[in-house]
Amino acid sequence: MDTLRLLQALFTAYIGLFAASVALNNITDYGSNLRFVRHVMSMDTVFPDCKLTHRRVTAAWAHHAAYIFIIALEALVAVLCLWGAWALWDTRALDAAAYRAAKDLALWGLGLAFTVWFAIFVIGAGQWWCSWQSKDYNGQDATFRFYTVIALVFLIVMQPA
Repeated sequence: MDTLRLLQALFTAYIGLFAASVALNNITDYGSNLRFVRHVMSMDTVFPDCKLTHRRVTAAWAHHAAYIFIIALEALVAVLCLWGAWALWDTRALDAAAYRAAKDLALWGLGLAFTVWFAIFVIGAGQWWCSWQSKDYNGQDATFRFYTVIALVFLIVMQPA
């Protein structure tokens, strides 16, 4: 058995399981992270002298829409990564061209995962809505851990096997 191919499938599955657990947690405990989204978008916990609060969004429907969109993306990451991991596992004994083609789903899933945890949480929440200024609704450290691991798995899956 090719160790790199096995690890590529396994690590992709880990990201899929992570995304599935995050989506499931957000669905079953909807209110906990909705509160997080509400405070970030409302910018009500940023520095008192922040000059960027004209960006705030306080409409409850917008908070729900953004949160549902995030949950849907997390669920899609889970599906793509788990399906991609299965495709990698299923083609592990095939030639390099077939295996390379099987990587597409995994790469789409990992790319979307990076988009969710970097673009949405770091660029959107962290910078646009200045959540880095919030003591209680920051999330930047956890997000850093998530997108760093996702990026590492992406690089591992990109390796020829």
